Amino acid sequence: MPHSAFPTALRGHAPMWQAGLRLPRGHGWSTAVNRPLSGRARRMVYSPARMDRREMEWAPVPRRILDIPRTLASGQSFRWRTTADGDWVGVIGDTAVRLRPGEDGFAWQTLPEPGRWDLLHRCFALDVDLESLQVRWEKAEPRIAGILRRHPGLRVLRQDAEEVFFSFVCASCNTVAKITRSVRALEQRYGEPLAVVSGEPLYRFPAAWRIAEAREADLRDDLWGFRAPRLIDLARHVASQPCGWLGSLRHAPYPVAREALTGLFGIGPKLADCVCLFGLWHDEAVPVDVHVHRAAVRLLRPDLEARSLTSAVYGQIAQAFRDRFGCHAGWVQQHLFLEAIEQGRARPTAGAGNRTGCSSTTR
Repeated sequence: MPHSAFPTALRGHAPMWQAGLRLPRGHGWSTAVNRPLSGRARRMVYSPARMDRREMEWAPVPRRILDIPRTLASGQSFRWRTTADGDWVGVIGDTAVRLRPGEDGFAWQTLPEPGRWDLLHRCFALDVDLESLQVRWEKAEPRIAGILRRHPGLRVLRQDAEEVFFSFVCASCNTVAKITRSVRALEQRYGEPLAVVSGEPLYRFPAAWRIAEAREADLRDDLWGFRAPRLIDLARHVASQPCGWLGSLRHAPYPVAREALTGLFGIGPKLADCVCLFGLWHDEAVPVDVHVHRAAVRLLRPDLEARSLTSAVYGQIAQAFRDRFGCHAGWVQQHLFLEAIEQGRARPTAGAGNRTGCSSTTR
């Protein structure tokens, strides 16, 4: 649905966030973000001091269709955060977003251009009939019915390819908290400021060429550790490709996109599948960590119980998901992964990151 076509009648009047433009003072420095800004960035810095709540929109999408907190906190993205008043704030491309979820829908706003419903519709994959899929999945495997019913509105995000790629490079042998801090530091150091929401500055994710120019020492200071040189090398490779190369893999068949990613130094099957699922929108991609491995052995391949998660076993498990659940198999694994998180079973596992390309604590 084009953002201009979102029904006016659905706009809400709850006390939400509002926006007012505050131009920087002095010599090109923002009073909201303490760093020099380009002319374009200066025009995009907002202050909460001039909010107008009438600008808030309302989307009548119930929680059973889209569970915003669970979706945003399920290890797919590391850039969304909650404010003191319980809202979720984040960035989609070059647009700042604020969401306030409820049971019967959610209020939302976008900056600097208001009314960008099209971005939310795409990011949360609202074109996917989730309820019909869940009925189909439950018929295919009745034993997951309880899991599906515990978080029915969980969706797979459709994100920017480069953002997912570089964020998940940090996931190897790392914890969710450290990944979030590292990605936050990366966007603060190299990203372009977009807006300030509830005192929180939001940034556009840095382009590959900006990361390619990073100093290894700075990245190490920002908790990237041994991943710093690999991040720079991968950024240089992506920046050397034709513009939009990584995102163009979205239009390639899943096996082709996955092979292109695993052909890069340091990109294993797990990281490649994370990028394929969350950044390239290949819904059949199935990232397999130790927790998904256990669930798959229990539900799909009991014959693999005594097998460790080698590359061959990884491929067999992922294919078992696709055979049982079809072209949205990646969504089912997301339910199983979230179930592990909520049951407190997702813990750091020695060697898991090296073996699968992405730590079991995240994906």
